[in-house]
Amino acid sequence: MNILEYMQNISTQAYKRGDIIFNEGDPHDGSMYCIMQGMFAVTKRTPDGLQEVIRGLGPGDFFGELALITRKPRSMTVSVVSAQARLGILRDDQFEKLARINANFLFHLLKSSVDKLHRAEARLTEIEKMIGELQTG
Repeated sequence: MNILEYMQNISTQAYKRGDIIFNEGDPHDGSMYCIMQGMFAVTKRTPDGLQEVIRGLGPGDFFGELALITRKPRSMTVSVVSAQARLGILRDDQFEKLARINANFLFHLLKSSVDKLHRAEARLTEIEKMIGELQTG
């Protein structure tokens, strides 16, 4: 099930290639974003200051929920990579209302968040393995 199916009457905004939705380290703005159209890149700054692409996102995907829930700064940068894009913007008060009245929404959000955690753990294991190989090789 697509998370957009749970959202009615949310505001949308159009973007173009190169637009940055938010940068790693930015304070949370009380919003999470749902991709309605276009492709986005999620990047993270490496220790040497370069931007590493973590993953691509497309229609039906969402992002920004972690900062919305924790109120902590953004952990990654999200930018538009397609010629055009459109995001649904779910504000804090809308999120809380939807979470209170729709258990399916919360389950879908939790499932998606757990999937993201599993991908992060797999990536960490991959990095630890590379470091181990470098140290022994």
